Amino acid sequence: MDLAQLYEHLPDAVYIVDSETSEIIGCNRAACTDLGYSREQVLGHSVLTLQRDVTGMDHWHKIVASAREHGSFVFIGHHICSDGYELPVEIRVSIDQVDGREVFISVARDISKRMQQFCLVQQAPQNVWQGLHDVADGVWDWQVDSGQLYFSPNLKRLLGYGPDEMQPRLESWKSNIHPEDAPLVLSILEEHLQGRRHLFEAEYRLKNRNGHYLWVRDCGQVRERDEQGKPVRVIGMVFNLTDLKMQELELQKQADYDVLTGLFNRRRGEGLAEQQIALMRRQRRPLGLALVDLDDFKQINDLHGHLAGDQVLQHVAAYIDEFTRRSDVLFRWGGEEFVLVCPDTDADGMKSLMQKLCHGIARVSLPDALKTLDLTASIGVSLYPRDATSLVDLVARADSALYAAKHGGKNQVVLYDDPRCCEGCSANVR
Repeated sequence: MDLAQLYEHLPDAVYIVDSETSEIIGCNRAACTDLGYSREQVLGHSVLTLQRDVTGMDHWHKIVASAREHGSFVFIGHHICSDGYELPVEIRVSIDQVDGREVFISVARDISKRMQQFCLVQQAPQNVWQGLHDVADGVWDWQVDSGQLYFSPNLKRLLGYGPDEMQPRLESWKSNIHPEDAPLVLSILEEHLQGRRHLFEAEYRLKNRNGHYLWVRDCGQVRERDEQGKPVRVIGMVFNLTDLKMQELELQKQADYDVLTGLFNRRRGEGLAEQQIALMRRQRRPLGLALVDLDDFKQINDLHGHLAGDQVLQHVAAYIDEFTRRSDVLFRWGGEEFVLVCPDTDADGMKSLMQKLCHGIARVSLPDALKTLDLTASIGVSLYPRDATSLVDLVARADSALYAAKHGGKNQVVLYDDPRCCEGCSANVR
């Protein structure tokens, strides 16, 4: 199943949007259903024409910049339907590459029911609203001045606590937020308290009593302010998203990862590689791209069978993955070929790094039945910006270098500026 098919069957609306122009170049069935338009009526239009909250290209480019910086962007908005109804949606934007073109994958979730429930809680009298915890997985009430934070029985139960185990203090909540999520969650809360956000709305991981993290959506709003406009009381609702998140992660895994090796697949890898090239271009830094090809792999399949070949690929992929640095991008190119992108690495650095990798692959630990294999790899290397400035051309240059490595005796590293590469760079087959 390809990426388009995965998106097509998601229950949430999905839009694929050109990041520069805001043009919608793809959408799924749920998007058309939510808006009340046909696919033909949606495609080709600016996404700005379909919603109320992002006004103009300046605002759009701020969202683009934020998504590029953080990898994603989440906000609450309203999509304008064909009948004029303004549908409240939670919009999650992430960056990807489609045919070398930077796009936004925008997932819009209908939150109209949630907003109705939240309004009920807001409007309920003081002595009634606490009994409305059945509309969510938990509710909370924060008295800002005193720091008292009431957790409903359902919320305590969700987190595995007894009635008297969770201290009614703000710190009880803050200390249980996942460290990676806490800075963003707390900044969103602060922006809401200062009046710069209409709602406090965040998805994050919250630790339960056993030390495990649950995915939750937290929606709150200032209920009272004093004469100076400072928040006095904030109430909110918590929804358990753990099961839904696991489903989303599984779909994302299917879309982004190679089933056999567990590495990024070619589509996802190319997108990440394009991002690294763009980053190096902005920072005026070099980048190396290596095309790694296992030598005589066809013989392994012919002599030992495809199952053995698959095992070899899995062990080699695991080794290269462990070998790579945190900033590197590794993905399966196809067959027995892998691409390794190394940001901020010059020619000398790539040569040294790839020679170590080449020697390491020859020593990869294989299952007992395959230990007699003489496993080696040839590696072709190209450099940004010395050899090329686009991913397509960098791969082509690395492929030429790989050809030279194969015809020069295999089990070696060749850079594109090597004279042997120039002699055979017109060849397209290995």
